[in-house]
Amino acid sequence: MATESGSPGPLADALETESSADPGPVPTKRMKIEAAAEELVGRSNTGTEEAAQQRMTPAAAAVGDSSSASPAVPINAPPRLRFPPYPETGKRKDLRNWQDECKRIREIAAKDPRLKLPTRRKPKDQGTADAVLSSREKVVVRGVARSIVNISSTTHDGSKRSQCTGVIMGQQEFNGKQRTLIVTCSKIISSMGKLLDPIPKLSVGLPNKTILDGQFLFFDDRYDIALLEIDVDLPLQRPSIGSGPEYGQEVFILARDSGLSLRARHGEVLWLEESDFIDRSYQMFVNCEVPLAGNGGPVIDHDGNVTGMAFYSNPNAGVLSISTIMTCIEMWLKFSRIARPIHGLGVKTFEFLDVSLQEEISVDHGIDSGFIVHTVSYYSAAESLGILPGDVIASFDDQHTLNFTSVGRLSSLSRLDVLEQFKLHGGSQA
Repeated sequence: MATESGSPGPLADALETESSADPGPVPTKRMKIEAAAEELVGRSNTGTEEAAQQRMTPAAAAVGDSSSASPAVPINAPPRLRFPPYPETGKRKDLRNWQDECKRIREIAAKDPRLKLPTRRKPKDQGTADAVLSSREKVVVRGVARSIVNISSTTHDGSKRSQCTGVIMGQQEFNGKQRTLIVTCSKIISSMGKLLDPIPKLSVGLPNKTILDGQFLFFDDRYDIALLEIDVDLPLQRPSIGSGPEYGQEVFILARDSGLSLRARHGEVLWLEESDFIDRSYQMFVNCEVPLAGNGGPVIDHDGNVTGMAFYSNPNAGVLSISTIMTCIEMWLKFSRIARPIHGLGVKTFEFLDVSLQEEISVDHGIDSGFIVHTVSYYSAAESLGILPGDVIASFDDQHTLNFTSVGRLSSLSRLDVLEQFKLHGGSQA
């Protein structure tokens, strides 16, 4: 009863023993054993071959219908390489042959394409592995990663410029055509605040390794942002948009490198308001580095909301609030330009005042948030309205809870008369 190939299984051994011990009429015990064997092989003697194959597991299909076959091998899998046994003869010749054979097998194994599987590779960037540790964090980061692309630019002489990361901002219809919008750092198409002429060729790398041509739409040299578009049939997802970064908040900075791999860093928004750069008071800072190719990459909170855009900066990474970015995009989509009225105001946030001064202002004037007027330019619109250093902008545009994320909206106001201004020296409302 044993099959020709492989060793007989336990059930076949039992059948073989019964057959040799009792050549007479089949006993009841043997009938039960044969019934069990028939059930295990899928009842090939009573059902159709197609029905039997449907009942068979992949492992059973790999070894055929015999219950006594050798252990199953995955379908189409090549035989695994194995080192030869150590020679027991003790002869030098046999030992040398054994060493040569082991070396040959190691060289073949090193070229195994399966070593490139993500399940067998080490992390490409250890910094990313160290930044995203918990299961929840990995789920959050992976969710946003579907909206992150790599952007590279090539000048007309063929030279490559530094790469950036972009964020899918959804789709808009222009002239009957759907365009997928991407926001990124303006360094990809500009230098020293000026648009490169001619504009470089833009390439956009998607998470699925697809490379598409990008079309430049606009850039803003003040905020260092650029808007691109791509023509793609894939349903690219826009991430969840937050209100903006908050001081002391833990965040991730994400990027997609030249190999289109995801990179991440983890840090905290610093309690810093002054920038090392002139006229960069709208930026916040994070105490971690920006990943490789991460200029223009998203800054996200632990719930997966995009709160800002990251920029290379020393000694700390700079962050532009997403509220400022959205204001710029909305203005361009409506007016094909970004208006930035010059009010002549320099402000600081209420949050940075000493707590005792905060209490005094709260008790005496009922103000718990807002912007402290730091400077007022001569002959400016702010000065013409009587705004002076030391005043507090308690609200604007019907927004009464003001923090750093409101700076972008404040700087885009076309009318200063919507401000609710307090002169603290007299406690009177202007």
